[in-house]
Amino acid sequence: MPLICYVNGEFVEAGEARVSAFDHGFLYGDGIFESLTSTGGRIFKLREHMDRLERSARALRLALPETKERIAAIVKESVRRSKVGDVYIRIIVSRGEGYPLLDPRVVSRPTLAVLLHDASPPVTTATTYRNRGEGLRLKTAGVRKVPPECFEPRVKSLNYLNNVLARIEAIEAGFDEAILLDLRGFVAEAPGENIFIVKDGMLKTPRAHQVLDGITRRTVLDIAARAGIPAQESDLTLYDLYTADEVFLTSSFSRVHAVAEVDGRSIPLSGPITRQLRREIIEMERTEGEPVG
Repeated sequence: MPLICYVNGEFVEAGEARVSAFDHGFLYGDGIFESLTSTGGRIFKLREHMDRLERSARALRLALPETKERIAAIVKESVRRSKVGDVYIRIIVSRGEGYPLLDPRVVSRPTLAVLLHDASPPVTTATTYRNRGEGLRLKTAGVRKVPPECFEPRVKSLNYLNNVLARIEAIEAGFDEAILLDLRGFVAEAPGENIFIVKDGMLKTPRAHQVLDGITRRTVLDIAARAGIPAQESDLTLYDLYTADEVFLTSSFSRVHAVAEVDGRSIPLSGPITRQLRREIIEMERTEGEPVG
């Protein structure tokens, strides 16, 4: 069965999903998105993703073309029509189609697209995502994280150019993933993931006002609080990563992914806290995700 997507009021097969070349999301990166997964017919943290989509829209003064409840229903219907258990979902809202000027008054209505993808990425990304039992090799990128003084990092916007450049830098150097530092030189995040370390039993992650406050990031902190694992949001340096007992990345797509190396320094692979958090998130996906029907 083909995957079914939704674009501006119509459900279509994935290969037929199209938006206009005059869409301001394409022209200027003027829009927002959310990435989430459906596992075994359950969509994980759907409401939390809808809430963040709404917050991002408000921050960008972008009117959602449908209510967040209606968008959630469209997501479910797309998965139901696709008749798949495991799928990767992307929700995109752009300013919409219009004359190629930065002035938003040239656009009549926002674009809404719900795109479904196979849960397994292309083979070329296998090292990073498919072989999750293998730890990632990270490289610090020369590209820096856009500071909150320039753009609010909690907005999940369509403009990921510096993240893309950081990923390219890591790939060309033979690594799996990059580390972005902020302008102060502290650790921020990976191009598409949040970063955690474990040191002497304490879980630590960069402060949310410098990075995207990821849904999985927040879930990990909630699990830690319930499990009695001490956790702290704080500034982290590369030294903290180099000397950590455990390092892992989190995202809706990769869940919890252990790190084996940072800038040539070996990290103990898949420590007990990393394994525990990954097990619990996978179990939550199976039992707490919102049923599609």
